[in-house]
Parts: sequence; structure tokens; C-alpha cells
Amino acid sequence: MKTLGFGLAAFLLHPLLISAKTYTKNVPVKEIQGKWSVDGNTITWVEDGFKTSVDCDNQAGHKKLSMSSNKKFAGCCLEGQNLLGSPETAFDCCAEGHDLTGSAEAGYRCCPSGEVFDGETCKRKEPTCQNGKVLVNGECVCPAGSKETDDGKCKKQKCSSGLETGKCYTFTGENGERLGFGGSWFIAAPESMSLKSGRFQLCKDEECKAGLPINPSDLTYIRDIHGNPGTGAYPNRWLNNAMNGNHIGKTDNFAQAGKFSITKWPCGKYCLGGFDYGLGPACPSATPAITFFQNDPQACVPFDFTEVPCDVKAEENNCIWKNSDDQCCGGKVDCPSLKATS
Repeated sequence: MKTLGFGLAAFLLHPLLISAKTYTKNVPVKEIQGKWSVDGNTITWVEDGFKTSVDCDNQAGHKKLSMSSNKKFAGCCLEGQNLLGSPETAFDCCAEGHDLTGSAEAGYRCCPSGEVFDGETCKRKEPTCQNGKVLVNGECVCPAGSKETDDGKCKKQKCSSGLETGKCYTFTGENGERLGFGGSWFIAAPESMSLKSGRFQLCKDEECKAGLPINPSDLTYIRDIHGNPGTGAYPNRWLNNAMNGNHIGKTDNFAQAGKFSITKWPCGKYCLGGFDYGLGPACPSATPAITFFQNDPQACVPFDFTEVPCDVKAEENNCIWKNSDDQCCGGKVDCPSLKATS
């Protein structure tokens, strides 16, 4: 009988058998050929006409016979360990709850299930994300700007500014005051008999067709529904195109109307800029007027936009409030996303 004890001497005595059917990476393992039988701590089979066996009784450390899960390989492991691996990777004796992981470059070691050996230590294996998802904090989620569909895929969301032509808004500046007309130009200052806060209607043309979305790349015109403070004269005038320090005021000549652009801004604000030029404060004042900047097309002024009725006498204004805890609803007139409570 040919008995293999997996000592170094045994490998040196049988070099041809070792190269053909014995694997030594991490721990020595013998490939089982044909029918086999187990007697205590020994497995025996016939190989090339010779009876061959793996006997773990003569192994130091009280090792026990261990076979791979497919019963094709045998080795000697300590009690409580299992023989894991393959000829393409390596073989090792791993404790319960462990897997043999790694790579040809890093090597192979026993790691807790769910972790992988990187050449130095076991690390938790990062999941492979599918269907367009990305890994965030160990979880596969749809990337920003998309949402998960019913079939688990990510669909790009069509984002909108939330602004529409034909609707009216108030503009509240970072000084806490609403932008209004003081008789000559617009400034962000406290409302009084000499200054009326604006109710600004957004338009894409002189006709001001309603219901069109306002995007950052759109040319937008703005007109103030209110007339002059005190007298109410000259309502529905366009904000004009004053630039380079000249204060933006009103005009009834559409050819002189200012060309604006509006983009969303962090913290729920919008930034009011120019379509061809930038927009900024005309003077270093606590209640600044605004002007177009010819040489700074990226300049814009942050405002809080609040949607308000264009016509304070319209019957549909009765539908503005909802029976909810928050009547402001983030600046929107209608609040369908908030669950009504009666």
C-alpha cells in the first residue's frame, strides 16, 4: 500500500505523484481518484493500479481527515476546521463561518464569510451594484438625479425649476426684505408708502403665454403687476435693461425689457441673473438696487421666491390653503404633496 502522510519527506520521495495529483499551496492536499473508503482517520483509494491512502493519524497537532465539499480532495485539518479551496486557487483549513478568499496576486487566506483577503488583511467585500446603481455607505442605490423603478432599475429623473410662465412671485433678498419699486428703481427694502414690494410675473415673450417651464438656460422677462407706490400708476411694466451700475427700473417698451435667467440655488433659493450679462447689486448698500453686469455673465443675486396670486380677486385663490400643518409648503401656492388633515 502507498501511504501519504503529507510530511516534507513524503513529497520528496514521490515527486511525480506530487506534480500530478498533489497540491501544496497553503496546505498539502491529495486529489482522490476512483472509488474510495474511509477507515477512521484514513481515506484509501486505488490510483494507477496502486492502493493509495491519506492517513492523518501521523500528522502533528491531532489533525483529522477532512474532505472537500465535492469529495474530490482530501487533507488533514484541526478539529472544527473544514477543507476549502480548489486546484485553481489554493487549499486551506478554515474554521466554521469562514471562506477561502483572495486572488492570485494577493494570495488566499481564510476570512470571515462576506470578507475578502487583499494581501494583508480580511476586508468586507463590497457588493457589485447592477441596474445602474452605485455603492453608497455599503448599499447599492440609484445615483443622484435618478430614482428606482418597480423593476429595480434606475431611471433618470427629469428635474424642473418649479417655476412657470404666467405665474407670479415675490422676491425676498438675503437681507430679509422683498424686492420692490420705490418710484424710480427696484430695491430690497422695507415696504412703505414710498416703496411697494413687487409681484413679479415670469414670461418668455411679450404675450406671456402661461404654463411653460422656466429653465436656467431660458430667456426670461419679468414684469411687475403692481403700479407705482402711492398712486398705483403704470402697473404691469417690464423690469428694464439698466446695466453697469444704473439701477433697474420699469419700462412699458418691450424692446427695453431686461433679459433675465433664473436658476435654482442651494437652501431652497433661486439666483436671478442675466441671459446675456450677469446681475448684481448696483451699490454697496444695505438696501441695494440691482443692475446688469456687462463683464461678469455668471453673476446672479440669490432670492427666496414665493408664489403668490397674480390676481388677488380670483376665485381660485380660495384653494391656496390646505388643511395641513405647514401653510407655506416651501413657497408653493398649492401643496398637493402634503397630506391633508381635517
